[in-house]
Amino acid sequence: LKENLMLDIMRKSVNGFVGILLIALLVVAFGLWGIADTFTGFSNSVLAKVGDEEIERVEFQLRYLQQLQAIEQQFGTTVSPDQARGLGLDREVLRNMIGSAALRAAAIDLGLGQSDEALAAEIIADPNFAGPNGKFDEPTFRAVLQRNGLSEKLYVKDQRDFNIRDQMSKASYERAIMPAMMSEKLFSHFLERRIAKYLILTLDSIDDVGEPTEEELESFYEQAKLRFTQAERRSADLLVLTAERFSENMTFSDEELRVEYEQSIDLFTQPEERAIDQLVLADDIEIAKVSSLIAQNKPFVEIVSAVGQDFDNTDLGWVKVSDIISAELSKKAFAMDKGEISNVIEGPLGAVVLRVRDIKPEVVQSFEAVADNLRQAISLDRALEDMVAFSETVEDNRAAGVSLQEIGQRFDLAVVSVEQFTRDGTLENGKSSEILQRYPSLTESLYGAVIGEDIAMFEAPDGSFVWAQVKDIQPSQVQPLAAVRQDAIAQWKVAEQAKLLEAMAEHLVSQGNSGVDFDTLAKDFPRRALTSEPMTRQVSNETFSEQAVEKLFAVGKSKFAWAPVGFGSELLVMQAVDVIDAELKDGEAKDLIYGGELRKYRADLVNQFIMSLRTTYGVEVYDSAVQQALNQLAAR
Repeated sequence: LKENLMLDIMRKSVNGFVGILLIALLVVAFGLWGIADTFTGFSNSVLAKVGDEEIERVEFQLRYLQQLQAIEQQFGTTVSPDQARGLGLDREVLRNMIGSAALRAAAIDLGLGQSDEALAAEIIADPNFAGPNGKFDEPTFRAVLQRNGLSEKLYVKDQRDFNIRDQMSKASYERAIMPAMMSEKLFSHFLERRIAKYLILTLDSIDDVGEPTEEELESFYEQAKLRFTQAERRSADLLVLTAERFSENMTFSDEELRVEYEQSIDLFTQPEERAIDQLVLADDIEIAKVSSLIAQNKPFVEIVSAVGQDFDNTDLGWVKVSDIISAELSKKAFAMDKGEISNVIEGPLGAVVLRVRDIKPEVVQSFEAVADNLRQAISLDRALEDMVAFSETVEDNRAAGVSLQEIGQRFDLAVVSVEQFTRDGTLENGKSSEILQRYPSLTESLYGAVIGEDIAMFEAPDGSFVWAQVKDIQPSQVQPLAAVRQDAIAQWKVAEQAKLLEAMAEHLVSQGNSGVDFDTLAKDFPRRALTSEPMTRQVSNETFSEQAVEKLFAVGKSKFAWAPVGFGSELLVMQAVDVIDAELKDGEAKDLIYGGELRKYRADLVNQFIMSLRTTYGVEVYDSAVQQALNQLAAR
């Protein structure tokens, strides 16, 4: 109801003088907010061109960072520049920008576009940017964009491009209809079901293959050398400086603590909060009606209903003094008594009526209650100052060529030696290094350094300072056969058994397809034959792997096939005992498949259209400029 009311008001406003005024104010506000170049481009540094459309460095970097942030949120970890490049992030961002530029060029040639006034009106009407009063609010606008990694000018550009693309899509590929015959064929393909009779073959079914000859073992070792490659291992010294190291001997008198308490009283104060209702009035008619009801001491629910609203429209929730943007309204709301209803107030954004539903009074924690925590906080704070100062001493010693071990001895600091660790922090005994687990990004730095190189001080999330130095590197190498002989023999046996198991599966399938029935084939095996539930092509589980399902649907009724199981080293021998055709009368399923395939069909048309536009307008990519833009991002 609130959104509908707001939209109705905005529609009325945009159609009249007030609408023109709002649009004008928004355009002026763009200038006041520091985005006067919103409608005039980004930068002169060009990374690529599509016809006359330029792709500029600043926009590329913003979109790159936006996508990088999304990936980091998805994986829950920081992604390094090398990892991002490995994922192809830079190419993906540039490819998307080239596609958008091609569509923009086509739109210009077709005479499509959107005026600044229309775009400003659209932004005003967007409920995502509404403030507490239900109207467009500049701080809310900025906050929403910031949370989504957008600048104001990039958002406006995106909105304009979206509207242009929307015009093009509604006039072209959104009108595309997938042929009915194609739809029915897809439906029959996806919803055909099959029932399989199957037998699981395990390595236990194979007799002992014996010991390999020396020639067989050497041949296997040569073909599978990568299995016996020892990962690169490194050793390093780590000097870790923590605030606790400096705070353990600090003491403070109660007088000092009390002075700090008084100076930091805001930290120990829970400010007063109030549950506030704010009724926004649209025009003079509503103001007159509400004023009359307030004068008659009518309940708030009746006042709200009288102007066609409900409590969803009015509830501001629990707020502090600072939460209400208007100082005048905030002062009034926090001067009222519980349950009191204000008269109509002319606020900076229109007429409102306030009601205080409930009050949570200010709560101040006593000195005695916070003394211990305060003492600890002050100790850590002052220790941090000492630690920062001491870090300069460490840096001076490192610059003079003093090793971390020597620095530790000079200043009575523990230096941790981590021996023979792999890139994932695993030690020779197979366990993980505790200190490298605590500082995971440090391992990557150690693997990017050479022996003796001074790695830049690492500031850990817990506030610790860590200096590290690589002291030994053992490159990855293939271990000689003599060192891995027993492991090689064990792997040879497994490989030979797997070959025999596949030969057995091939033999059973050949016999089955020659007319031998399944029960006869399975009678000599310890596991009994099973029958599956009807399954579609989309099935994939621990028993039926994707490969197994694909092979099952590739054979005719009563025919045999084999494939690996979904999980493990066993093999699956199966017979398609029944084929169940899709029921074309299943309208709901048919519509579901049609909708999904239609989206793919239209997406293919869009991709073909964009590729055609790229050819028509021509694409130039300046690789050195792209690399420079990526280097700037990596250096930040």
